[in-house]
Amino acid sequence: MDLQSRIYSSPLQQAIDRHPLTVTPETPLVEVLKQMSMLQSSCTIPTNALKNGNIDESRLSNQEKATSVLVVENKSIEKDKKYNAQSSFLLGIFTFSDLVKLIATGKIGSLSNLSEKVKIAEVMSSNFVTLKESDEQDLFTALSLFRQHKISHLPVLDSMGQIVGVVTPERIRQVLQPSNILRSRRVNEVKNDSVAVTTPETTSLLKVSQLMSDQQVNSVIVTQKKKHKTQKTEIEKPVGIITTDDIAQAYFININLAIIPVKKVMKMPLNCLKQTDSLWDAHKKMLQEQVQILIVCGEQGEFLGTVNQASLLQVLDPTVMFGLVRQLRKDVNQLQAEKFELLRTRNAELKKEVQARTAEIQEQLERDRLLAKIALRIHQSLNIDEIINAVVTEVQQFFKTDRVVLFQIESSKVAKIVAESVEKNCNSWMGETFSSECLMSNFKVNQNKIQAVSDITQTNVSTEKITELKEKQVKAYLMVPISQDGQLWGLMCTQEGSGIREWQQSEIDLLKQLATQLAIAIQQAQLYQQVQTLNTDLEKQVQDRTAELQQKVRELQQLNILKDDFLSTVSHELRTPLSNMKMAIHMLKVFPVSERGQEYLNILDTECKREINLITDLLDLQRLEGGTELASTDVIDLASWLPTIIDPFKSRTQERQQTLKVKCPKKLPQIVSNNNSLSRILAELLNNACKYTQNGGEIKFLVECNQKKSNKKSLKEAPSSIKFLISNPSEIPESELPKIFNKFYRVPNADPWKQGGTGLGLALVKKLVEQLNGNLLVSSINGWTTFTVELPT
Repeated sequence: MDLQSRIYSSPLQQAIDRHPLTVTPETPLVEVLKQMSMLQSSCTIPTNALKNGNIDESRLSNQEKATSVLVVENKSIEKDKKYNAQSSFLLGIFTFSDLVKLIATGKIGSLSNLSEKVKIAEVMSSNFVTLKESDEQDLFTALSLFRQHKISHLPVLDSMGQIVGVVTPERIRQVLQPSNILRSRRVNEVKNDSVAVTTPETTSLLKVSQLMSDQQVNSVIVTQKKKHKTQKTEIEKPVGIITTDDIAQAYFININLAIIPVKKVMKMPLNCLKQTDSLWDAHKKMLQEQVQILIVCGEQGEFLGTVNQASLLQVLDPTVMFGLVRQLRKDVNQLQAEKFELLRTRNAELKKEVQARTAEIQEQLERDRLLAKIALRIHQSLNIDEIINAVVTEVQQFFKTDRVVLFQIESSKVAKIVAESVEKNCNSWMGETFSSECLMSNFKVNQNKIQAVSDITQTNVSTEKITELKEKQVKAYLMVPISQDGQLWGLMCTQEGSGIREWQQSEIDLLKQLATQLAIAIQQAQLYQQVQTLNTDLEKQVQDRTAELQQKVRELQQLNILKDDFLSTVSHELRTPLSNMKMAIHMLKVFPVSERGQEYLNILDTECKREINLITDLLDLQRLEGGTELASTDVIDLASWLPTIIDPFKSRTQERQQTLKVKCPKKLPQIVSNNNSLSRILAELLNNACKYTQNGGEIKFLVECNQKKSNKKSLKEAPSSIKFLISNPSEIPESELPKIFNKFYRVPNADPWKQGGTGLGLALVKKLVEQLNGNLLVSSINGWTTFTVELPT
């Protein structure tokens, strides 16, 4: 249903309050007033708001209340032959306006002192107006009755005279939503300026009640006298509003109406309307603030009048609306005449605009096709040469120019042509190299500015340069820069050689878009090449790193084998002496005075020394690796010292039918070194030589002195270093030589006699030699292995 049909045929039933407050004629007035007070959702002036004779404004609210009571008489009517039904018939009506009249005339006192002897039938209005509920009645009938009788409550009866409900202007306003009509009407058209009643804020509530009763109004505007800002006259400025509802509520909570001034209970602050506001704005404010009356103020805040429920509903009066429709019809006829004239004048213009717009759209479609085609070519390839050649070809064909050239600025001095598309009758520039400065000067190029020249003779370029351009078949050109990250990468130049050409703005915009896309494509291609290069480098790095990791894995595997060998060896070396010692101790316990007792004691002594030596080697090696202790130095006379080292091994070699050959200079020097460390080094090397030489083999021990010249010519040459060389007929594989000085490492399959060892000897020797600032070398060729210890003297 459209808006107009809904306004003019709105059913009355929607606006009827079908649950009004009803009482019988015998009901005491005090009971009726209490019921009216209790049916409100909240009280504007609470009972505990009275403090020292004043009202606490912070506890005031603006809730809607039950504002009328219907006085009814219940009668039994014959419904059918079986039973009689109880029905209510209206006897009178009592509203807040009636209550205010009683208060104003002094016919009743305070609510707390009101006698129950006063019945509602004594004070109700018996002369009331009603409305019959039927299909012929509508809301406009109710509006007419409100305006005719100046009432605010209209009881509705059915065809039998029974009470159906009550209609009020507020209920009608809530049902009707004529937004278009209310938006078209202004507040100044319906404001009540002649019937509005005002009073100062110091007036008592009782006097306000009397004022309402005398003037027959439901509200009074509270004002203050203030000076006009621009004029010397005084104006009335509204500061609040009080209604019959406010008076009734004050009465309900037993406020002394004769003492309390109106400013204590008036509604504030005010949200005033302007004269230019629409009635729709007033309607929305009434809904938001839940009020039935609004104040209209001028530009200086002066009081101009009020707008209430009846004001809003007045615009819906059929007679008013008929006049409005007649005026609107006249305006529409005038507008139609103007429209026809306008249509005739615009028709020709539209034809021209359509033709021009069609041409523009066609041109735009062609440009879009070109952009899409070039974008597709760019996305299909990441090769820079393919991209730029495709772009210049498409641009030359689309613009139908003689030549399109793409320059790349390689440096501040060099610019080369990287792509070109040219007509058959024009010379090609491909392969030529230009000076960047000359190019910028000839074409007046700015890095961030497009150059569109329709005729080179009309520019401020010198005559020589114009002649040079003509020789190159350039009479007009369109130059667009191609930038990447704010840097000039190159220039796209569209040239006309046959004559002048006026470049259109659409052509300039298109070439600018193409330059942007081309810059992106070039950057993508460069990034792709960089990624390819990085991928190649990364693959190589991965391969190298994989090889390194594989080598590390092999080394770790080898270290794992060495660890297992060391654990096996150390376990064997530690457990073997302990087993021998345990056996000897057991035998001594069994045969303490046996003839073999001394032999068992010798076994204990030997194995204890073996265990101590192994532990000593471990501790010494740990100490040397830590580097926390410096070796002390001694003066060693090699001539007398060496036999103490070599002689014990001579007897050992004889036991195994081995030969120990010693070769030393006839005169051995004295050296400064650590006696214990050097003894340990030579003993360990000789011990290994004996251990890994077969029975009957030969072991060589050689001492060499290296000489240096003295500064004094009268002195003889003095030795600067001394070498100890120990060789035995046992070859070590070349691949194993770098590993033999590692801790716990033993050359695989190098001990056919199973003499055992911890793999700590050579590691200890190397650390001792380094502590003495010497060098330890090893060589193994032709079946012989030689260890060389070189020490400074």
